[in-house]
Amino acid sequence: MRLGLVVLALSPAVVQAQTIRDSTISVSATKITRIVPDRATMYVLVEGSAETPSDAVTRAETKLKAVSEALKTLGSSAEPDRAITYSVGPTPQPNVYPGAAVPQSNISRAVLRVSMNRVDQIARVAAGALAAGASGVSTITFESTVADSVRRSRMTEVLAVARADALALATALNGKLGGLVDVTSTAGNIGFAGPAMLNFETRFMQPTQVPEVTITTSINVRYRLIQ
Repeated sequence: MRLGLVVLALSPAVVQAQTIRDSTISVSATKITRIVPDRATMYVLVEGSAETPSDAVTRAETKLKAVSEALKTLGSSAEPDRAITYSVGPTPQPNVYPGAAVPQSNISRAVLRVSMNRVDQIARVAAGALAAGASGVSTITFESTVADSVRRSRMTEVLAVARADALALATALNGKLGGLVDVTSTAGNIGFAGPAMLNFETRFMQPTQVPEVTITTSINVRYRLIQ
């Protein structure tokens, strides 16, 4: 008879454990950190005009070499990458009436990406490229070499915020916060957003806003809810 009473006393405990296992709290926390960039990237436009398409490409390649050599003299301030020739064909004629009587020519355009590890030398690099024969320079994309380490250093703080939110939810539900079920992290976008399309200017203008790199650290976490 006593054995039967013991079995009946244990049965509710088993049901309660199943309820706990099925109850969870999911929370998310995000921290945005802004730091000063230590790298920058710009694109340099080079154009070559000639009577034939092949001569236009040759002229553009000659200018590209001159621009690359000029940038290399700046040392570590500028690191020109491999250029890409992206167009060649007849030179667009001005849309005026009556049409101007000018000989038909061809133009070839190439773009050269230039990375800089000294953001204080951006204007000097742009000036060097334009002086060497570049037709224009693009807007600047800023980056940071410590972005990943900064994001990771914020994870402890973000996780603490997520746990505090989960604890508040558990209390509001008249329960207690249980153990950790799972946790995931999302890096998000790191950097200063660059343009979707490149716009080249014949003169260089610094951004009106102070450049900064935005680092987003996000964590999604689930805890058990004990009621």
